[in-house]
Amino acid sequence: METTTLAEAFAFFDSAPVNPRWSWSAVSPDSKKVTITIWEHEMSADGSVDYFGDPSLRDWASKPGNHERIRNLQIARDSGDSLFHVIWVTARDLEETPRKIAGRYPEKHLMMKLIDLDETTGEFSAGLVDPATPGHERRAMSDRPFLPPTPSTRERTGRRAGNETTQRAIAACPNCFMELPATGICGSCE
Repeated sequence: METTTLAEAFAFFDSAPVNPRWSWSAVSPDSKKVTITIWEHEMSADGSVDYFGDPSLRDWASKPGNHERIRNLQIARDSGDSLFHVIWVTARDLEETPRKIAGRYPEKHLMMKLIDLDETTGEFSAGLVDPATPGHERRAMSDRPFLPPTPSTRERTGRRAGNETTQRAIAACPNCFMELPATGICGSCE
């Protein structure tokens, strides 16, 4: 799977963000599909995410992307099923502040189910589920049917534009976040 632009990832779910520069979520024009961006490294191996008590809450609580996400999560919750689509966002370097995006890609097979939402702060928790199963069975990150994409980066060599070299970006295991070898298979989680 290849990484996409944010607009392409939202379009995959028939939605467009209100503002492509600061939106973290979107809703389809018919309000039937809610899509949320989630940093892939923030997902637990069991397929859950929990932003309650997040130490960086004060950095993102007042941002317009958070206020829009609160409204969109309310739409998902109020639709009766609390399901939303996910656009996985991968960080270029987890130590950078603010993080810079290495890639983003839509989750094509599984969805997230909202567990709890604080409508004031935007803190929420959700779990990965299979929408095709009765009762939307819970899934773990390892249940995803594919490996995360490996974005390629271009590096200028000082030669003409046609002579660029492609370097493999560092990919991490979605379960233990260890660097993946060239095979793309984690030796620690087998």
